[in-house]
Amino acid sequence: MVGKVFKVVFSPKARRRLNQITDYLEEVASKAVARKVRNNILDAADKLKQLPASKPILPDTEDVPFEVRYAKSYSYKLIFRIETTADTVRILNISHDAEDPDRISNDL
Repeated sequence: MVGKVFKVVFSPKARRRLNQITDYLEEVASKAVARKVRNNILDAADKLKQLPASKPILPDTEDVPFEVRYAKSYSYKLIFRIETTADTVRILNISHDAEDPDRISNDL
């Protein structure tokens, strides 16, 4: 049985962050590494089309007025919310595991 299929949308902030990650990896690693990580992040986003609610809730986001979830891709978290009325998954930001969790939740 096929469930509901959601549309996945990157917020402007998440799109900028993806470009920053790509640019950074091109500088410190290589274009091939940057492309591999970028494609993996985009694949993880694409997988959110089905069953996004199965992903865990982002810790320390109780004060946010909507449910914040995340999906993993390498050392990155795709931080998103599900907009059920529009059948949309909105990727709000992308963060690295080494980033301060307080800054991440304050930056939503």
